[in-house]
Amino acid sequence: MKKTITAYCFASGHIDFGVTLPEGAIALATGEEQTVREIITGNARLSRHDNETLFVPGVPEAENQREGITAVARFIQWLAKSNQAGFRALGV
Repeated sequence: MKKTITAYCFASGHIDFGVTLPEGAIALATGEEQTVREIITGNARLSRHDNETLFVPGVPEAENQREGITAVARFIQWLAKSNQAGFRALGV
């Protein structure tokens, strides 16, 4: 059986993965671990500081929380285009 995980982000836009959703995190997508990681990694933006940390595009650059949450919503809608067996964007 393949491991199911959730991709989530925080207000900073930092994306992480886990089997549970931490308090204060926003769920982005869920599904089979390898599929979720591949789709999220392929659509997220890399940190300019370490070129490894994943961020929701537009959130780190947002001028306020409203712009940030709008960027998260757009990202989830974009991820929904990749919905398939083993991957489902959340919140759409």
